[in-house]
Amino acid sequence: MKPFLLGCLFALVCINAFGEEVNIELQKKEKEAGTRSLSFAPTATHDGNALYIYYEDYLLTNLQVTVKDLSGNTVYSNVIIVSYNQPYAFALNNVESGEYMLELSYENKSLYGYFYIIKH
Repeated sequence: MKPFLLGCLFALVCINAFGEEVNIELQKKEKEAGTRSLSFAPTATHDGNALYIYYEDYLLTNLQVTVKDLSGNTVYSNVIIVSYNQPYAFALNNVESGEYMLELSYENKSLYGYFYIIKH
């Protein structure tokens, strides 16, 4: 019984070590860099090929989410609703390991950030 419990504990530690959300640093698009401030500031994280978009101020509707590879090919695009304090989650299936760009557009404002997917 003791080896079984130690094995379970080891498995939980491994899952927590590899299953951690990583923040995607979002920046304003260059054309908007001179504007005073964005009226929306969502946050984004990823855990492997799963992405999460958070927004805490109010219900955010009609948020355009686009993910592109560094060649400019769109690998994901959708118009979503992010509920107050509940992340919108989606998976990037059938993508290769590499660097990707996440772009969030709302009304006339855009944010972007880069992240890596590493497949084992």
